[in-house]
Order: sequence, then structure tokens, then C-alpha cells
Amino acid sequence: MHLPRAIAAAAATLSSGLLIPLYIDPVGLPDCSGWAPVLNTIATHPSLPFWVIINPDSGPGKHGSQAPTEYQQCIPVLRAPNVVVLGYVPTFDAAANKQSGVTEDVDTYAGWGVAYRPDGIFFDQVSGAKGDFSTYQGFVSHAGPLFSDGNGFIALNPGDAPEDTAYYGIADIVLSAENFFDQFSPSDLELGASTPASKQAVVLTDGPSSPPTSLISQLITTDGLKAFYVTTDSQAGGANPYDDLPTDLESFVAAVQAAQGA
Repeated sequence: MHLPRAIAAAAATLSSGLLIPLYIDPVGLPDCSGWAPVLNTIATHPSLPFWVIINPDSGPGKHGSQAPTEYQQCIPVLRAPNVVVLGYVPTFDAAANKQSGVTEDVDTYAGWGVAYRPDGIFFDQVSGAKGDFSTYQGFVSHAGPLFSDGNGFIALNPGDAPEDTAYYGIADIVLSAENFFDQFSPSDLELGASTPASKQAVVLTDGPSSPPTSLISQLITTDGLKAFYVTTDSQAGGANPYDDLPTDLESFVAAVQAAQGA
């Protein structure tokens, strides 16, 4: 059972939070048990912002369809003042033959019922190349007005620092490092006036079973990164590292909050 949503009545007040790829079937009512650990920790930390990516079928599903029944039931349960729900859309590195499909995915999410429509879009497989910037600018310009009363939240995932810093100007969050835990170093990040930490997120897989407190301190307290997430789930051998949640999600979330003196 998840905790009552009344606990999460206040909007997030902290600057840094978690970007969670929630690529897990919520199971559905009565308690959306597939998402229970996330629901619980969101309710326990109402001052901490959460950007939660939902991904029913490597995107929203068939063009023009509504959300699967379990998502229709559980996205309203996921919603809270400290939560932004993002719909997953792959962009295939801006491949020309896939661009119409990207727009169709965005339009499908936008056509979902208002109770379970996402607050914005998480564009995955972003090339980050200078030559592709205008394509991504077009995707973002199309998506933004369709969500949250014309102010849809936009996240871009190039997986590392984009070649063109202009990408930071069209997104609310750029996932500038998505990697194995033991292959990441804070020095990998490009932080500066045109690449602000306040717009960057790091997501790491194959992580430790206990919170990496020194890394959390560096990224959250010192660097002021917008969002951080580490999962114990593995991508070794091409496995999906987001089909399960960290073994101790609550301890990790508590450590991110504590790193902000809260």
C-alpha cells in the first residue's frame, strides 16, 4: 500500500530532485502496486521534486490511442504537487525516416484524457549534434504547447554532453550523463554559463545497494545538479536497466534530500 497523497500536499521547495525512468507496469488499482515504492517515497518527501518518466510501450503505444487501462488508473495516483509526469518518446538520433513518428508519439500523449495526460515529454535517443539542432528545436516547439496549459515540461536525453550547447536553451532538463555507475565521474560533466547545472541530470545504472553519499554530495550540494538517480538494476549484456526499481530507493531519496540540508 502507498502512503496517503495528503502527505504530499505542499509543492516541492528544494531545487534538486530525482529523474526516475519508471518503465514499469503500474499493475493498476486498487493500489498500483508496481509503482508502490515510488508512490511511497514521493509522499514521504513532499519538498523534493520528482520528474517521473512513464513508458507504456517504448512510447505511448499505437498512434491516436488512449493510455492502457492501468496507466489511466495509476497516473492520477502518481500525480502530486512535487511530481512532473513525462511521456517517453524515442527520437532515433533524428533519423529522417523516424521524425514523423516522433511527432505522432507526442500527439498521442497529448490526446490522452486530461486526468492521466503527461505534463510534458522526455525525448530519448537525442543525437546532440549541431546539425540536428533544428530538428530537435522543431520537436520541442511542437510539444511544449500541447501540455500543462501550453507550458509543457521538456527533457532531452543525449546521454552525454550535447555537441551544441544550444540544446540547453530549449529544454528544462538535459540528461547529460547516462552511464554505468562505475564508469561515471563528476568531471565528465560540462558545467558553465551555457551548460548550467540547474538544467542537467545524471542517471546511473548498476549502482551500489546503499546510497553513494559522497557522489550525492558532489553532484547535489557542490555542483547543484537539477536531478540525480542511481539504480541497482543492470544494463549489462544489453539488459533493460529500468524494468526494476533500486533495492533501497527510499534511502537514496532521503540522501538526496539530506544533501540539500533538509
